Amino acid sequence: MKENYFYPARIDFSDGKYQVHFIDFPNMILAEESTKEDAIVEAQRGLALVILDYENSGKELPEPDESETGVIYIHVWLPYYRNSAKEIYVKKNVTIPSKLDMEAKEKKLSYSAALVNQLKRELGIDVDR
Repeated sequence: MKENYFYPARIDFSDGKYQVHFIDFPNMILAEESTKEDAIVEAQRGLALVILDYENSGKELPEPDESETGVIYIHVWLPYYRNSAKEIYVKKNVTIPSKLDMEAKEKKLSYSAALVNQLKRELGIDVDR
């Protein structure tokens, strides 16, 4: 199994956010952050997830397009991502009614746990997994 991957990416700035687009994975924005550094870190994590998904499903990865100019190359050392937590988590921003926010804070509820549990229920996945 290959360990190191390098894929070309473009960084765009729009609406106060840096977006990272990978040339070889069209229509995928793997990061959208307020700082360039955070966008690159998130793009690296996103690229690792995509590569792992390709590996797990037996799909062949595209060869990196080396003909592009004006790009940066994002490096992923896959053993790190394979050996880190079994599940890789992604950050999501949500908007909720303020009343729910106040009640959740009073009960010291974890938004992440609540969202994960509800998504699992909606998808028919065992909540205890």
